[in-house]
Amino acid sequence: MKARYIFRLDDATSFMDTKKWKAIEEIFQQYGIVPIVAVTPDNRDPDLMYQELNPNFWKLIKEWEDKGWEIAMHGYQHLYHKVNRKELLFPYYDRSEFAGLTFKKQQEKIRKSIDVFRKNGFDPKVWVAPSHSFDSKTLRALLCETNINIVSDGIAQYPFYERSFYFIPQQLWSVKKKKYGVWTICLHPDTMSYEDIEQFKYDLSISQIYKAATSVKSLNLKKRQKSVNDKIYSFLFWRLYDIKPWLKRAKFFLIE
Repeated sequence: MKARYIFRLDDATSFMDTKKWKAIEEIFQQYGIVPIVAVTPDNRDPDLMYQELNPNFWKLIKEWEDKGWEIAMHGYQHLYHKVNRKELLFPYYDRSEFAGLTFKKQQEKIRKSIDVFRKNGFDPKVWVAPSHSFDSKTLRALLCETNINIVSDGIAQYPFYERSFYFIPQQLWSVKKKKYGVWTICLHPDTMSYEDIEQFKYDLSISQIYKAATSVKSLNLKKRQKSVNDKIYSFLFWRLYDIKPWLKRAKFFLIE
């Protein structure tokens, strides 16, 4: 099967840089891309406050949903506490909004998050954890409090089913052409410069991967277990991830 691509936009909040998001929206509209939008419903993270509170935020989210964009739950308030990354389901960072907390506390956060969504007319089916950071209790809380049964995360070459959830892997942060597999490209519009946005548009045009863009609804997810190739890819990904800091230090000392 030829490669297919999903695009995901992270950190949609009522304080996001609407001009940059509009620029990305126009590119997606031009190329017929229907992304996942990771929405934080009650952002309190000062690092995600790029402009004044947008009173029309939920109206904008509705406009995106009407275009077919997949509205995902991106945590609750995007506030972190320190954790041991080795205890996470996907060990990227030593921080989390959820992992490490009791089931009851995580359940409360999820309940408050879904209440905001539903108050504004949304019932998300996809979970995107802030900083990829969550644990098995987070998934239990999602099952108890929401209708979410899809996680946009994980390292594999194809979607897989695990812990009562469909996982759509998220492996890329820029445009890269692949021969096979399902690849999620994650972008953070707020932190992209306008030069980055233009480069992204150029890369889309040159690679033409937009022709292989798909959506959550079009994937026809099945209860598929990870294959041997998925497991090998995951193993190699995490080994490389773990040694990258050492490679950077070695390069620094060699240059010096």
